[in-house]
Amino acid sequence: MIDSKTIKLIENYVEEIDDKREIPEKLLIELINNNFFKLLLPKSLNGNEMDFIEYLEILFEIASKDASVAWCINQSNVLSTNAAFMEKDLAKKIFEPADAIITNGPPIEYKIKENENDTLVSGKWSFSSGIKHATWLLAIFTDENKQNKNIMIPKSLVKLEDVWQVNGLRGTGSFSFSIQDKKIPNENIFYDRLNLNEPGPLYKIPRDLKFGSGFSTIALSLANSSINYAIDFAKNKKGMHSEKLSDEQVFIREIGISKGLYKSSKSFLDKSIEKAWAVVSDGIFLEDELLADLRLASTHAIRTSEEIVKKIYNLLGSSSIFKFNRIQRYFQDMLAISQQVQGRMYHFETVGDYFINSKLKKII
Repeated sequence: MIDSKTIKLIENYVEEIDDKREIPEKLLIELINNNFFKLLLPKSLNGNEMDFIEYLEILFEIASKDASVAWCINQSNVLSTNAAFMEKDLAKKIFEPADAIITNGPPIEYKIKENENDTLVSGKWSFSSGIKHATWLLAIFTDENKQNKNIMIPKSLVKLEDVWQVNGLRGTGSFSFSIQDKKIPNENIFYDRLNLNEPGPLYKIPRDLKFGSGFSTIALSLANSSINYAIDFAKNKKGMHSEKLSDEQVFIREIGISKGLYKSSKSFLDKSIEKAWAVVSDGIFLEDELLADLRLASTHAIRTSEEIVKKIYNLLGSSSIFKFNRIQRYFQDMLAISQQVQGRMYHFETVGDYFINSKLKKII
């Protein structure tokens, strides 16, 4: 589990993380020195290659203090599992430095010409969480043969574009990046999720479902923190019909409903992850039923967490709108999470189609 020193450091920097829209240098150094960006990296590259369930427990605890820090840690860690699909020389070049951190983002536009020895790259990618402290950027593209590929680009070659003028997850600093007519060695390009080179169970779980599991864990942590905060806050706030808000029947009822939603959603996610982890730990790839369950549990957890946080926000009345009130930060961060791809409603269509037709068409 995470040590108390790191947790306290995150707590001390919450306001600065939000104001400056990045992880402060002192906290970043602490996280790097304790390998927090290499928790899922293969042991062959001096990573932790951590048990996935233990990893999510750490993520949950970090998110209870600051969702942006947890988000950046999950972003880089899940992307680091791409090392399992790279040639060893490329993986070593990227991950051997102690401060190696990766980010990526969906493409907006690109023009890529693959030549014999190098590839000419121009384009723009967005929503690159943690890019200010990243060392390498993973740019996704589809080649002329309709094959998905990844290009590893040193951050020094790109231009950062500050589009991150947002209210939620501000500390992720999810800028866009662009590159213009730069030659990238062909050794920096690899097929997306093909040619698995690592035997560990982590790398048998599809990358998008690792993202989903991590980001839904962050969402659930926010929901739980919101409930706990509301209970403490209401004990010192006057109610409309009682001395304390915590004595109001409406408040008591809504806390009960929120706890029920939280516990059932977390249980579904935990059990889905436990089942999946047990299978891949036996060296077996996940079949469609487990893939569908994990996708459903992840998206359901995000949407349910949004419902809980909105409920708590309304429950605390007009005081919720002020910045001093912690529910304001939970609320804004939760709304940002629910708009990210892992929380999109179309995932319910994916799993609904599976339950109707017994065939999973796609994972994400």
